[in-house]
Parts: sequence; structure tokens; C-alpha cells
Amino acid sequence: MKTGGVNKLSVASTSALVLTYVKSLYEEGLGRDYLAHIDFSQVKNLADELSRITPLFREALLLRKRMIRYLIKQLMIQHPRQQVCILAAGLDPLALQLTEYFPEQQLASIYEVDSANMREKQEIYAAISFHDERLHTLQADINNTHQLMSTLIDAGYDPQQPALIIFEGIIHYISEEQFLSIMRNFCSRTKANAVVMDYMVHAEGLPVNSTSKAEEMLDTMESYIGSRLQQFSRKKIQNLLTLLEADQLDIYDMQAAEYVLNGQNKIYRGERKGLLEIISFHI
Repeated sequence: MKTGGVNKLSVASTSALVLTYVKSLYEEGLGRDYLAHIDFSQVKNLADELSRITPLFREALLLRKRMIRYLIKQLMIQHPRQQVCILAAGLDPLALQLTEYFPEQQLASIYEVDSANMREKQEIYAAISFHDERLHTLQADINNTHQLMSTLIDAGYDPQQPALIIFEGIIHYISEEQFLSIMRNFCSRTKANAVVMDYMVHAEGLPVNSTSKAEEMLDTMESYIGSRLQQFSRKKIQNLLTLLEADQLDIYDMQAAEYVLNGQNKIYRGERKGLLEIISFHI
């Protein structure tokens, strides 16, 4: 199928899956133009199955993305002219949107890094006539920290300058040791670097009527990716951050995130806290 004179990128990945649920965030501007170049047919059946299990899956992903963008905005206001590193960026056009949201005096440079789809992503940028010298789209395996850091530095990243690290939708797929190894590359003596990330909590910690649906959803996702998804308690995440000597922790479950973003709770009320939590901290 052709769109705008170029082939649509047909992908089967968790990144594409998430984008199928959050298209409402990209209904105008460059984000809309970008998504028009992606063919989501390969993840449609999985998306339909997860929606059948629980419509909350879509709501949770929307809240996650909106809350992460909210925290990015707050951190950028506090510390303008930051570098932004989006690790395991996938197909998400967050970097593209940040260039729209923040002028040059607020945002120094953006580095989006992943081990796949980066060349195709650049082709889509070209197809929608997007060009911003602040954005660097880089191919590297974030679990190979030597490759990651050398790739970033070669592209202009300065470890001596403050940076905002976006670690969205990643920790579910890696070990605790890999997480610590990646984060230690961004630790600074003055705690100048901020991190925004999410993680999944243990399903058994949810209200009884939510546990079975959460476990069915996780089983479906694990069958799709072919491996286990990592889940955490809040205490476990706090312990990991203690090892990084992290400061200024702010943690939001889905109920808290919905309230911050909407000023009220319509979806997450009572004991309903959700399967995801979002956290920001300094290292």
C-alpha cells in the first residue's frame, strides 16, 4: 500500500502494538503525518485480543504516555536547554513531537536510540519533510552499554551536561542487572540527570476482580513476545534506585496519574490502582 509516495512501514513489534492504542495522541501535526506511514495490520489481531480481555489496557497506555509527557514538560521547565535521550525509542514519534513542543532555547538536542527500525524511521521523517538538526536517530543496542554510550557521544551527546533520560516501556523486557548497568552510564556526581520511566506491578497486588484479567493479558503478551515480562513491587524499584543513589523520587500509580492529568478519577477509583506505575528521579 502506498501513502504519500512511499511504502508504508509494516511492522510486528510491541512498539507498533502500543501505537495502535494511542493514536488519539497523534491527531494533528507531524505526529499524524508520521503515523500515516505505518501499517499496523500485523499487530491488529493481538490488539483486538488484548482489548477483548480488558478495555483498561488501552486506557493504561494512554495514561502512561500522557503522564510521561507531563513529567517531561515539568522537568524541561525546571531545567531548560537539556539533552534528551530516548532509549529503546521504537517507532514512537515522541522525539519528533518534542521538536514541535520545545523551541531551541528550551531543548538542546534529542537522541533517540534503538537496535531496530531506526533507518526506517528516518525514511518516514524524510517522507513527511521533517528535519530538525537537534534530533539524532541512532541505531544501537542499549544493553550493550559501550556501544550505546559511544554511539551517543559520536552523535554529540555530552556526558558533562544535564540530560533527561526517557525509559518508557523498557524495564518489562530486561533484567534488573541490565537496568542498573544502563542507568549507571548516566549517573552524575551532582545528580544532574533526570530519568522518567514506567514499570509493571505484580498482578497479584491488584484488587481480586482485576487480577484474573491482568494475568490473562500478561499471558497473551508473553506468548506474543516469547519471554516473560518483568513485574515489580514499588519497594523493589525503590531498592534498585537506592543502588543508583537516586534522588527526588516521584511515583504515580494509574489512579494518581489520572487525577494529576484530569483533575478527577473516572476510571481508576477505590482500590483500582492499575498495573503500571510511572516514576521520575535524578541520578
